[in-house]
Amino acid sequence: MSALNIATRALTTNQAVLQVIGHNIANANTDGYTRQRVELNSVPGQQLGSGYFGKGVQIEAVVREGYNAFLTRESNANRAVAAADATRLQYLQGVESLFPLGDGSLGKLLGDALNSWTDVASSPNDSAARQVVLDRFDELAARIRDTSARITDIATGARQQASEITNEINRLAQAIASVNDAIARTQGSGASPNDLLDQRDRLIAQLNEQVQVTTLPADDGTLSVFVAGSLPLVLGGTAAQLRTARADLDGDRQLKLQFVQGASAYDVPPEFIPGGKLKGVLDFVNRDVIQTQAELGRMALALADTLNRQQRSGLDLNGVAGADLFSHGALTGKPATTNTGSGSVSALVGNATALKAEDYTIEMTSATQGHIRRNSDGWYWSGSTWQASAPSTPLALASGVSVDGLTITASGSASAGDRFVLSPGATAAASLQMALSRPAELAAASRVSLSLGTPNAGNASIESVTATVIQGAWAMPALPANLTFTAPNTFALSGFLPASVTYTPGEPMTFTYTSGGNTIEVKLTLRGQPAPGDVFVLNNTPTNGVSFNGGNAQAMLALRDQVMFDGSIKLSEGYVAVFSNLASRVNEAQTRATFSQAQADDAEQRRANQAGVNLDEEAARLLQFQQAYQASAKYLQTVQSIFDTLISTFR
Repeated sequence: MSALNIATRALTTNQAVLQVIGHNIANANTDGYTRQRVELNSVPGQQLGSGYFGKGVQIEAVVREGYNAFLTRESNANRAVAAADATRLQYLQGVESLFPLGDGSLGKLLGDALNSWTDVASSPNDSAARQVVLDRFDELAARIRDTSARITDIATGARQQASEITNEINRLAQAIASVNDAIARTQGSGASPNDLLDQRDRLIAQLNEQVQVTTLPADDGTLSVFVAGSLPLVLGGTAAQLRTARADLDGDRQLKLQFVQGASAYDVPPEFIPGGKLKGVLDFVNRDVIQTQAELGRMALALADTLNRQQRSGLDLNGVAGADLFSHGALTGKPATTNTGSGSVSALVGNATALKAEDYTIEMTSATQGHIRRNSDGWYWSGSTWQASAPSTPLALASGVSVDGLTITASGSASAGDRFVLSPGATAAASLQMALSRPAELAAASRVSLSLGTPNAGNASIESVTATVIQGAWAMPALPANLTFTAPNTFALSGFLPASVTYTPGEPMTFTYTSGGNTIEVKLTLRGQPAPGDVFVLNNTPTNGVSFNGGNAQAMLALRDQVMFDGSIKLSEGYVAVFSNLASRVNEAQTRATFSQAQADDAEQRRANQAGVNLDEEAARLLQFQQAYQASAKYLQTVQSIFDTLISTFR
């Protein structure tokens, strides 16, 4: 009877091993499957007479062979980083497509618009040339608005994807909780639920593609899942949720993440999400979109302010002071939803060349005072420089604070703790448009003109005269004013500073006049060699002379070469600053995505090499246990034959 039991156990045991091998082979291509192995053990023997006889083989357990928790965690972490980088790159490439180079680019439109003043400068009364200027700048403004709107559309799509990602995260968390329940029940019976463990591992791997998580095993076989470091997304058989929401500050542009547990919701700082598609979307919406719109808007704001100043410095065809060429929305701060006061924050451009591609948060400490924080890095303005922490003395915002080319002013009755986000670039880019519609409204004529005094012994001739409002409004001393040549080689303009300017033929001589908060810059260009005592007379341009005066149009042309951005980039090259910064971010994202994907592939390969199915190995084991099964069957047949023979002898 003992021999019959040994044969039966051997047959069923080898059959079970063959079943596990078949299960391995069937799942050779199943993602996340861990090969299984039957652990065998001999049945304790029994001493009979003069010997100790074994009782055959038995199955000890079916285990996951090659499973390595460290390699699994490493694979999941690298998978999460790769998913974040790939998602951010995808959106950045979409934004990059809005900034082409060559014909049809925003840079080409900017250059064409600035160059269109050439014909007006040579023929100030040519209505067709004036219309070309209006058309070119209108096309430029429309492209800037459209580009800003397209960026906003891409950001809106990203926010929608973030909502879909959180829905998927919640579904996976609930599935993990359900599998945890099943594992706890199965392990309570003493068996190892290998396929359930694999299923849970696959769910956790999928979850890491959406958001990077950490796990902690429990004694009952369940696995707790934590997000953002310590927030329990899954505890045993219970799952919490994530959701996206509008930020309480500038919520139409920012994306906020919340952790929901029962009836309570907690804000999750975006920097606490280290990986997953959700991180890629958060980084794109809260950083890349805001930065790109700020850079595009800085170009638009500087262009509008600079050309408007020059337009106001000239006279139109009717002899009237020029009106603004461009208009845009008011630069006002967006209040936080938690504000309790009735105050407001606004800004005006004070120095277009000092503008930065930045957004600012104004944190009020009282109705008239507060702090200005730079959103890109969180640094605070002290009144003269940026520093890492808020200054001990709040800024007097009610009287206006100059920072990065802006004058920021608080008004009304703000409460301590109220906050406002000021996005000057995004506001300008989204709302920039032409303010003029008729060719005659272009201020092509200079407000002042220069004439030759008498008598003059030299041969100097007048080339150009331009005047520009540098600060405030138009203001001039009583004209006429004499421009007098003195030895050895200088000119002086009465009523203006500096006292004298060195003369170089063909090069502009710059004089300024300041009255109160108004500053006017006059540039006079002569050719030839004047004699000592020669005089030229600066006077107001007569109304009947504006049709033939293109001085202000020449000043508009000269703006092309004015250094405007970052101390080195000309106004005509403003598009280069926008595109190069975006291209740099795209290149950085491409490099990160390529590297992180290679790291993820390598980590998964190492995990699979240890835990995956090797078909050659399984084929060898299949042959081994097939022979063992056949031998067991033969042994059973032999034992059965002996048993039958033995029984027959007693009949």
